Amino acid sequence: MKKIFLIVTSILFITTISPASPPITNLKNDQASYGLTEAKAYFDVTVGDPKPLLVRLQLIEKTYNQLVAAGVTPSFIIGIRGKASSFFTKGPDYVLDIDMPTKMQIARFVERAQAMHIGVEQCRIAAGFQEIEVADFLPQMKLVENGYVSMIVYQSQGYAFVPMD
Repeated sequence: MKKIFLIVTSILFITTISPASPPITNLKNDQASYGLTEAKAYFDVTVGDPKPLLVRLQLIEKTYNQLVAAGVTPSFIIGIRGKASSFFTKGPDYVLDIDMPTKMQIARFVERAQAMHIGVEQCRIAAGFQEIEVADFLPQMKLVENGYVSMIVYQSQGYAFVPMD
């Protein structure tokens, strides 16, 4: 009986002093976007694991949509480098068979990005390190010779640098 009393008391104690977060219903970024008409960002995407890569792309899309909903015009560039490069190619090459469904989702994202005027750039140096032929990239991709140069130029033009690894 004493054991049961201690267990129940412990549970009650833990649940009563644990900080319970109130439900979040209406978060806004009004202060951050006050008076802003345009937001420029360069997203540096290098992650080669398919699931986290897809999540990062979905976060970029969500960010774009939230800015639009706030009345801000986004100007986004997504720079693809490193092992992420293999997921931006045509056909079944360069990824494992098990990763093909995610690769297809990424290809659909690239199509949506193009429709939203989000630039998706592939670093040619990274493609070379991954032994990917330039002709094998999705047609919506813009190939740049050096992703670092592109990154520097965009930052010089006022684009916020957003690392996504």
